[in-house]
Amino acid sequence: MPFLRPVISLAVVLVLILAIAGGFHLYNTKQQEIQEQAVQSLDLGISLFRENKHAESLEVLQGIPDGAIEDWHLPYYTATAMVMLKDYESAIPELEKALALNPQETVILFELGVVYFKLGKLALSKGYFAKVVEIDPNNEEAKGLMDIMANLERQSDLENAPPEPVEEPEK
Repeated sequence: MPFLRPVISLAVVLVLILAIAGGFHLYNTKQQEIQEQAVQSLDLGISLFRENKHAESLEVLQGIPDGAIEDWHLPYYTATAMVMLKDYESAIPELEKALALNPQETVILFELGVVYFKLGKLALSKGYFAKVVEIDPNNEEAKGLMDIMANLERQSDLENAPPEPVEEPEK
């Protein structure tokens, strides 16, 4: 019976290997299901957004588990729905996530410009529109908004300038 001990040990090792492999398979299957559901939710959220159902779109997009999708569209559409609902402050971190995933995407940069404009941060806004024009020199909308902001800055400078000294009439 001394040969039985190595056989039992080998059988235990094989059972453990099979159990671990089965666990990995179940884990991978579950992760795949989560990712497939996340992609379906992203598609639904984008469809709702395009139908101007921004609150519903936001609810669907925010229901996608963190890390299930590593694509710039998720934070971009989440932020853009927030912008449409006038929640500009909440949109910024989402747009920053989208920008980190795709730093050359002009729609993200443009939306950041819009958000900062809505928040009255003209210098930041203008910087994002300038980046859009740098990437896409034919983007007339970004150029036009930069011109508008330059005019607003000039008006603000004039309004905030100290008054001209008034000369006293000679007596």
